[in-house]
Amino acid sequence: MLLGSAGTGKSFIACYKAIQEVYDKNSSFKRVVIVRSAVQSRDVGFTPGSLEEKLSLYEQPYMQIYHTLFHRRDAYEQLKEAGKIEFVSTSFIRGMSFDDAIIIVDEMQNLTFEEIDTVMTRVGYRSKIIWCGDYRQTDLNKKKNDMSGILKFFDIAMHMDAFTKIEFTPDDIVRSSLVKDYILAKLRYEDLVEGKA
Repeated sequence: MLLGSAGTGKSFIACYKAIQEVYDKNSSFKRVVIVRSAVQSRDVGFTPGSLEEKLSLYEQPYMQIYHTLFHRRDAYEQLKEAGKIEFVSTSFIRGMSFDDAIIIVDEMQNLTFEEIDTVMTRVGYRSKIIWCGDYRQTDLNKKKNDMSGILKFFDIAMHMDAFTKIEFTPDDIVRSSLVKDYILAKLRYEDLVEGKA
């Protein structure tokens, strides 16, 4: 599990290491499966276009990552066509099983515990799963039935032998110095506000 604030490179590192392993001749992994909740999927019907076009909006970060890694604008599409990458929304994952795959669950703070549970139980033979997220930021409502399940999942995963957690600090932010400065200021502000409460 990769945890940390925005700009620490969680998604980039996961995508890089996963595709590196898929192309390793000694590896049993055949593909990378990227799973993401289309939180707005709860509103995806209002976006124009087919379902594939709607979901492609959520693939943009991975297109950018693989463009950077391969120095080709079409790298992500080429990898998809070659069957090396697959993108799945949590809205359509029930009943699936992923064998011989590295599964990257990105923006996991936008998944309810039920969605996390569903994704976790999709891991098939000779596969592994990488969770990426930041428990401090979520696009979910605060209603009980629509809350992020990330903290409950932490509590459960800490009892698993196969679980490893890597947590980045704001000092690890690599996106830009401005983003780093902003996030550090935001954390100081939140500490002050909580200290007054």
